[in-house]
Amino acid sequence: MPLRPALATIHPRGPEPRQLRRVLCPHCGRAFEVSTRAMSVRCPTCTRPLEFKDLTLRQRMEGDVSTMGHVQLSNPSEMIGRLVCGKFTNTGRFEGHAVVYGAIELGPDSLTVGELTGKSLRVHHGATARARANILPKPKLAPGSGKLLDRPTRRLVPRIAGISPKGLRPMT
Repeated sequence: MPLRPALATIHPRGPEPRQLRRVLCPHCGRAFEVSTRAMSVRCPTCTRPLEFKDLTLRQRMEGDVSTMGHVQLSNPSEMIGRLVCGKFTNTGRFEGHAVVYGAIELGPDSLTVGELTGKSLRVHHGATARARANILPKPKLAPGSGKLLDRPTRRLVPRIAGISPKGLRPMT
């Protein structure tokens, strides 16, 4: 009678389970799971691309930022414009409209002007916020358009008229 090989050689151990994170599509609002190592993915419902880049802004910028990653505005940087992201940390100066699908954190000595929409808001001692904050379980965008609801007005953010629709550009 022949010897049977060990089961470990016939059926090797499967791969380690991937670490997943739950994300919401900012365009159609569908929730789905993505690997934590993913840099970009397409929504299974509307097939629009989503990016998961983490950004750290260290200079004065104006324009639109759209990523599902973590955006950090470090001191003494400044951002003027619209922001759609997964998590937002402000230790510099932000002026505009932010839709955040996770936590918003306003660090000490930060200045925030405009409108904030997110799942949670943490304000450190010493932060200045002249903003309207909407804390919702699921931030909303205009249906089908991918555009923010309640866009900031010139009265709310006076210098937002020069925003480039194609993205960021340094201010001179």
